[in-house]
Amino acid sequence: MEQIDFDLSGLVYDPQHFRELAETDLGQAIQKFMTHPINVVRMQTATELERVAVEPLGKYLVKEFGEDVIDDRVKQMIGHIAKQIMEHIGYQHDRKSLQITRPGLFSSGSTYRNDVKSEMRITKEQREAWLKNTAQSPFNKWLDEQVRTDGKLDLKKLYAVAQQHGVMKRYDHLNPGQQRMNIGVLLRKKVKIEA
Repeated sequence: MEQIDFDLSGLVYDPQHFRELAETDLGQAIQKFMTHPINVVRMQTATELERVAVEPLGKYLVKEFGEDVIDDRVKQMIGHIAKQIMEHIGYQHDRKSLQITRPGLFSSGSTYRNDVKSEMRITKEQREAWLKNTAQSPFNKWLDEQVRTDGKLDLKKLYAVAQQHGVMKRYDHLNPGQQRMNIGVLLRKKVKIEA
């Protein structure tokens, strides 16, 4: 599993237009809450899943602060703090005002991206070329028979097949399709399937 590593020691929140709220007891407590390592990991995890960074914090904020965090100005400050935290630990602001479809404290918020890692994007053309040239290859048929249940990819089975053939590398930080693709590339070098 990839180690999540960040250092918040040099972070000093600049409240800008939230100064009056940030200087209250509630504002100070929210800043402390937001910089707690567990909450930073929650924001990182949401970001890796291409979700709004503050989305997973909602229920914990309500549990900790009650109705005080329902106020729009407070939620805006939370988003402002989140932006500074995410940028401090190496993420770049990606999109703002992204709608959150699940009911919760936040109805919209910002997403971030981490340019340190190369982001894997598959274009429509690449997907079509793969479907045309590779999807039904003997190797892919062989692998899919072992790792799919009712047409759905089973990651446990995928990594079990990989281990059987000496592939130990894991790609848990990627989505399931990307994990299947990377493991497939490594297995192709080790397993020869005749047409």
